[in-house]
Amino acid sequence: MTQLTALYRVLLRQQFTRGRLTLIGMLAVLSLVVGFAINRGNDGFETDAGARLVWFLGVGLIVPIVSLVLSSSALGDLVEDETLVYLWHRPSPRWMLAVAAWGASLTMAAPATVIPLALAGYMASGFQASVLGASALSVAVAAAGYSGLFTLLGLIVKRALLWGLVYVFIWELFVARVGNGAATISIGTYPSSILAQLLDVDLRLATRSVSTGIIVPVVVALVAVAVTAYRLDRTDVA
Repeated sequence: MTQLTALYRVLLRQQFTRGRLTLIGMLAVLSLVVGFAINRGNDGFETDAGARLVWFLGVGLIVPIVSLVLSSSALGDLVEDETLVYLWHRPSPRWMLAVAAWGASLTMAAPATVIPLALAGYMASGFQASVLGASALSVAVAAAGYSGLFTLLGLIVKRALLWGLVYVFIWELFVARVGNGAATISIGTYPSSILAQLLDVDLRLATRSVSTGIIVPVVVALVAVAVTAYRLDRTDVA
C-alpha cells in the first residue's frame, strides 16, 4: 500500500497544471451559469429541467471531456516525454501503476464535475434535493467509467486527446443516442439511466435500472484498469 500511495501521489501531482485547472474552472462556471439561467426562467419546481441539464450538458459533454483531459494524460504524458520508464522500473506490480493512474485522474475528475453539475441541476430544478442527490450519483458513476477508459486510451494510443474527443462527440453524443443497440455499448447511457429512474423523467434511451446504471460503468472502469496493467506488464518501456 505504501508503494501504491507513492505512485498515486506522483501521478496526482502531475495533474495540477494551469491549463487543466483553467479548463475545469471554465466548465464548472458554465454549468452553474446554465443552471442559474434555467432557474430564472422556471416557475416553481422543474424536475425535468434539472435532469435534462445534467443528462445533456453534464453526462453527455462535461464529464467525458474533463475525464478525457485528466485521464488520457495520466500515463499518456509519461509515454510522450519518455519518463514512464522511471515509474515502470520501480519495484512494484504493474497493476499498482494502473490503479494509481486511474485513482489520480478520478480524484481530480470526480469533485470537478460532481459538485458544479449537481448544484447546476439543483438550481435548474427549482432547488429540489432529489435532483441534487441523483445528479451527484450519476455524475460520479460517469466519471469513474470514463476515467478508467481514458486512462487506458492514453497508454495505448498516440494523440489520445484527439481520438478521445472524436469518441465523445461522434459516438457518445450522436451515434449512441440514435438507437438502443448503440446505446448499450455507450458509457453515458448508464449514468443517464440513474437520473431517469431516480427522478422518474423520460430521457432518450435511458431505460436501464439504477443498479445496472451503477454496475456497468464501474465494471468498464475495472476492466480498463486491468487491461492497462496487462499492457504495462507486456510492454517494453525502456
